[in-house]
Amino acid sequence: MIELRDVRFVYPGARRPALDGVSLRVEPGRTIGLLGPNGSGKSTLVRLMNALLLPTDGTVSVDGIDTGDDASVWTIRSRVGFVQQNPDNQIVGTVAEEDVAFGPENLGVPPAELRVRVDDALAAVGLTGLERREPHLLSEGQKQRLAIAGALALKPSYLVLDEPTAMLDGAGRADVLAALAALRARGVGIVHITHHLEDVLGADRVIVLADGRIAYDGTPVELVGDPSRAGSLGIDVPPIVVLADALRREGIAVPRDAVTAEGVVESLWPS
Repeated sequence: MIELRDVRFVYPGARRPALDGVSLRVEPGRTIGLLGPNGSGKSTLVRLMNALLLPTDGTVSVDGIDTGDDASVWTIRSRVGFVQQNPDNQIVGTVAEEDVAFGPENLGVPPAELRVRVDDALAAVGLTGLERREPHLLSEGQKQRLAIAGALALKPSYLVLDEPTAMLDGAGRADVLAALAALRARGVGIVHITHHLEDVLGADRVIVLADGRIAYDGTPVELVGDPSRAGSLGIDVPPIVVLADALRREGIAVPRDAVTAEGVVESLWPS
């Protein structure tokens, strides 16, 4: 479990903390959607989870290991994979399989096990068959999945992603979300930063940050079921949720947990 206890973080020279009194837990096999306006502290929060940053006050631990323990930094980073918004910033290999192998190879993983890890990671994100493909020949969605595979090859217990779908079209976004759903089913704990609430409708929890503090912590269904509350937090609800809310105000019985097009259609015309 990743645990943050009353965490405060202040960047050098900053007038106010980027995070102020944040406490939360990330459990294996569960997904947390992390939302909030620019400057709310989202990226700072996920960088604290794998010791890229250390808290000014409070504590961050990964499976009981304090991130402030210098001797355990690489253990922590192997347990908490990190995927950036722009995959080009973390792809280093000349072909896909070399990029995936880069992390575990540098940790001294034996060749036989390395081959298995690379194959398993590429399969997990749907890139089997593209092992020898040069990264610049991949689509943006494939690049992002390659970046995820590179993190998975370290066999992390947790995966934190900083807006992994921000640069993708609809097809690329769907591919990445499908890959994350499959990883969650395999027991990987996921923290997914996004500006798109629809990307995390299937999450176990949604946390909204505002000015470095937790402004909302609950289920995505509860949040989208109350569009006025979501709006007050600066969160845009999906158009289908706006439609469902309008139908309810007209007296049409659409359940509040109908948050997808399929769910709304099913409530109107049960099969």
